[in-house]
Amino acid sequence: MEPAVPLYDPRFGAALVGAAVVALGWLVASARERGRDRRRRQERSIDVQNALAAEIQHYVDILGNPEFDLDGAWKDMVEKMDADESYVPLIPSERNDTMFQSILPDVQILPEGVIRPVVRYYNQVFAIEAMIEDLRSEHFRAGVTPQIQRIRMYTDYISMKKEALSLGKAACDALGDSLNGRPVNSRGAGRSGR
Repeated sequence: MEPAVPLYDPRFGAALVGAAVVALGWLVASARERGRDRRRRQERSIDVQNALAAEIQHYVDILGNPEFDLDGAWKDMVEKMDADESYVPLIPSERNDTMFQSILPDVQILPEGVIRPVVRYYNQVFAIEAMIEDLRSEHFRAGVTPQIQRIRMYTDYISMKKEALSLGKAACDALGDSLNGRPVNSRGAGRSGR
């Protein structure tokens, strides 16, 4: 009679249990790490949205200040320019995109519904900055540009600021909706539907 060969080796069972514990440990650690990464990303997104909302709201408050009427400023300036062919308005330089420039490489951290209105607003800010450069250029200031053309350029500049006010409000609405857990309009315009 041959000796009975055990069908079950306890070492095999112990190795199998050990491998299962290690695999389960990897899965749990991986899930925890993904959860930590998700929370860090969400915290960063909230921080960035708050900073952008503050930066945009600042410019919106300036442009929408009842003490400073864009239409009134335009009218006064055009009257001065009409009255004196040599008059050239002094346009101050502006910097209203510091926060956005710093997060630009990571703009994807923003929620999808927030990206469009924020980017549209900042594109308008960049266009205003380019217009300011033109209005401050030597060519414009030296009188090479006819006064009627300078008036048109100044009119465009004010129109661009009015559009920035509208786009800024839409971006603030979208950021506010996102930060307060409300759904953001899929067209990226916030509550207002602009």
